[in-house]
Amino acid sequence: MNNQIFSGKTILLKRTENKRKSPIKKTSTRKPTNQKSSAKTSSGEKKPSQKSSARNSAGEKSTPRRPANDRYSPRNSSDPNPPARRPANKKFPTRSASTQKSAEPKSPDEKIVPTNPPVHKTYAKPLKEQEFTIYGLNACKAVFDNRPEDICRVFFSKERSSGMAAVKRWCQTHKLPYRELDAPSLYKVASSAHHEGTVMVVRPRTLKPVHGLLRNQVDKNSLMVGLDRVGDTHNLGAILRSCAFFGASGLILGNHEDQAKITSSAARMAEGALETVPMYQSSDLASSLRDFREKKVMVIGADLGSGGSLYETKISFPCILVVGNENEGLSDKVKKRCHELVHVPGCGDMQSLNVSVATGVILAELNRQKNRLSK
Repeated sequence: MNNQIFSGKTILLKRTENKRKSPIKKTSTRKPTNQKSSAKTSSGEKKPSQKSSARNSAGEKSTPRRPANDRYSPRNSSDPNPPARRPANKKFPTRSASTQKSAEPKSPDEKIVPTNPPVHKTYAKPLKEQEFTIYGLNACKAVFDNRPEDICRVFFSKERSSGMAAVKRWCQTHKLPYRELDAPSLYKVASSAHHEGTVMVVRPRTLKPVHGLLRNQVDKNSLMVGLDRVGDTHNLGAILRSCAFFGASGLILGNHEDQAKITSSAARMAEGALETVPMYQSSDLASSLRDFREKKVMVIGADLGSGGSLYETKISFPCILVVGNENEGLSDKVKKRCHELVHVPGCGDMQSLNVSVATGVILAELNRQKNRLSK
């Protein structure tokens, strides 16, 4: 009995010693990753994963995964009816051959009309084209007296502040900006040193077409002036002033590229006449003079080389006086439309007068003859 117990103890002791000597293998709780699927070969290509050849629970072989760069290949290559390949861009599909052939003209005389014609956008005029700067005391006063609703901004010097009381009240009532500036600031606003302490930014005057004047009946005592390529803006302003002084019915400007335009300097030289004298635009001055002749209007041209003296020429009314360029005078087309060509006789060594001065002298004589006939 003792031997059996002793032998049993020795067996247990041997078993426990064997367990201590044998290393215990630890099992990790993490799931094994498929390293073969992400492993690469020496050439850089990926090895095929074992999942691609694995079988599902039903025992059927699963279909291989579609490559990431193949967007249009069917999932199952064994499918007899694979889905149709869609275009790359649905919004702008490419035209088929049939539509391309239909767009070609059937005959050489036939024109292709585009289905979507281009849309031409209209843009508003820049702010500088919608505004006009007038400087000079008399010119600014004439704007305020005749069209105060066209005033946008007013600037004046300290010396002119008391005389601009009515203008300032108008600006306060209509919520228009006005400001007192020093001389350098006024020079910047007016872009001229001849601002006389007063500058206004207004909406420009639009010239009326001469056709509207020709449609109406011309007054029997009317006296008008036409400009044929007068290029100096100062002369234009001075002629405007003479027209206003002698009561001219209107001033007609030609549309030639050499013809001076209405500028800020011309408005200052006019001394307010820009707001009182009616102004018209003619696309072809010679054609307009022909239409005036048909209305029994006498056309007189101022020409230095003509033989007729202004004071010896018999003039009838209505009448229109035409003056030409400072260097070249009247053009040949305009001369052919004139009933009479006259000049201002002189007695000194100077050859001729300035075009604006000559216009004033001729207007004075025409106004004298008109008043004599009207009595």
